[in-house]
Amino acid sequence: MSTDNKDNKKEQNIPRQEAASQDTSQQKAPWTAKRIAAIIGIVLLVALYVLTFVSSLIGTEGAGRLFRFSLGMTIAVPIFLWIFIWCIGRFQNKRNMASLDILSSNSKEREKMEKAVHEEMERQKGDSGQKTS
Repeated sequence: MSTDNKDNKKEQNIPRQEAASQDTSQQKAPWTAKRIAAIIGIVLLVALYVLTFVSSLIGTEGAGRLFRFSLGMTIAVPIFLWIFIWCIGRFQNKRNMASLDILSSNSKEREKMEKAVHEEMERQKGDSGQKTS
């Protein structure tokens, strides 16, 4: 009888596990402004690179200018996207990958670090006082 109970429990667990895995696979992440901006940035950069490459193969007159423009946009687009993501986080009062508050993210670790720095400074003061006397 105990083996029958174990087999029944195994059979009962299988559908639960399958249902749980189906639930997570059906859940889709929402299309947020950050995600849309990132996808637009990727598409824009890829289009610039392809356009520059094709222009250089064809040998058009503006290929050099297009190459310089592409280099400039390679720097400007990620910076613009970072600023955009940072602004969204600030307006929503949420921390995200572009947040500037790195040291205030974990107060316990920050306090531990500050204590270690303070102790090191005190130790260095003590060492320099002993050398001068």
